[in-house]
Amino acid sequence: RRARGCMTTRVLSDFAAYIATHKEEGAAAFIDVASMKATAVLNLGTPVKPGHSDNKAVLQLQQTAAYAALRAIAKGVPVSQTTAAEFLEDWGAMIKCSHDGATLELNKAIQAVRDITIEALRKLGNTEAQLSATRTAFESVQAKGAEQIPTLIEFYCEPYLGLQHRSFAMRLAILTTGDKPTITLRIVKDEEHQERMGEEFAGLIRSAVKDVPVAIGSYVAG
Repeated sequence: RRARGCMTTRVLSDFAAYIATHKEEGAAAFIDVASMKATAVLNLGTPVKPGHSDNKAVLQLQQTAAYAALRAIAKGVPVSQTTAAEFLEDWGAMIKCSHDGATLELNKAIQAVRDITIEALRKLGNTEAQLSATRTAFESVQAKGAEQIPTLIEFYCEPYLGLQHRSFAMRLAILTTGDKPTITLRIVKDEEHQERMGEEFAGLIRSAVKDVPVAIGSYVAG
């Protein structure tokens, strides 16, 4: 009996090469979309002649730094104005901000996030609730200034090494329950993005190991 083990890599070509060299009858690959990990069981065998299932190759896709930063902040958890503004500054080359469909200059959007005050937001809220005929000149100024706050942030990046660049839209919301405003960012249609990336990952695996069946799911030896 051959020596068995598990080869782990982050490189698709190495994963495919190891499978080509070590696969046995009945070899199969399984893709865990949630963790973006592929596991090839190289000695799975057949129903008539089952293998030991102890020789495996694992490909774990690596998140890029940009995508990791996006996932860290866009969880719907309140963060400070400073944290949100610094995120926009740090990743500005990948970011596009807009307010109700109108594109904002990044530096102005960042400054607007830094300058948010509860007083101004409450004045704006009262203004929006009133009839336009009762608005004062001061309230109109507040509303005009608030329009510079980004309501949608688009983040364009390569999520995992080897996958295509994608545009992730985030909605920005402001909370005024505390002494200072806090900000939440949430990725729009996040589950759909995960599904699409999983499909892309599966396609790459199938193209790289054409002679080994590939299934979506996890394998656990019985």
